[in-house]
Amino acid sequence: HADVTVESLGRHSRKIKRGALRGNRFVLVLREIEGGRAEAEARLTAIAARGVPNYFGEQRFGLGGGNVAQAKAMFAGRRVDRDKRSILLSAARSHIFNGVLAERVVAATWDAPMDGEIWSLDGSRSWFGPQPFDDTLAERLGRFDIHPSGPLWGSGEPPSGGAVAELERAVAARDDDIARGLAGARMDQERRALRLQPRDLAWRWRDDGALEVSFGLPAGAYATTVIRELAATT
Repeated sequence: HADVTVESLGRHSRKIKRGALRGNRFVLVLREIEGGRAEAEARLTAIAARGVPNYFGEQRFGLGGGNVAQAKAMFAGRRVDRDKRSILLSAARSHIFNGVLAERVVAATWDAPMDGEIWSLDGSRSWFGPQPFDDTLAERLGRFDIHPSGPLWGSGEPPSGGAVAELERAVAARDDDIARGLAGARMDQERRALRLQPRDLAWRWRDDGALEVSFGLPAGAYATTVIRELAATT
């Protein structure tokens, strides 16, 4: 393709699977911006400093969000092919995660510790806790080395404790058919960071008045969740 350049080509020692990437780089152009430039830039500055809630984007849930309903039907006995099953399981877990994150956004704890917190290591699927919040954890939280985490639901109890576990169980109970279906599918209890920091966030105003925003995200994160936070105030 005339617009594509292959920088390197070679054989890999292992099979490369779908999703096996370090991250993605985005350059997005936003047009018909409502509100002033100062307002937009203030919001972008806040996003760079604080990050954004790490929601799964709308595309995770299929056209019109239909993947969640299809997952419920699958758990009720409808047969689906193997590839579709994987997509529906992911949508079901994402639905519960987004529900937990939404509750913590309302409580202003999506980027702050709660009792019983499980900490997600930045740039990793590893996590640890719960343990008492101390100055060391506060320092690591402040420099984005760790993040509060939410559940990727599966069998057994979530590893969180205290108020976090109580919240997560309550949200999962609202979709008990999904929670039971994920447990029945033998999905493990895993974790995902509640906070997302766009890397190298930059922006400029183009001559036509459009706003060009660029940033990098790790694998599994959504550019739409970053722009959602900008659009909420502009």
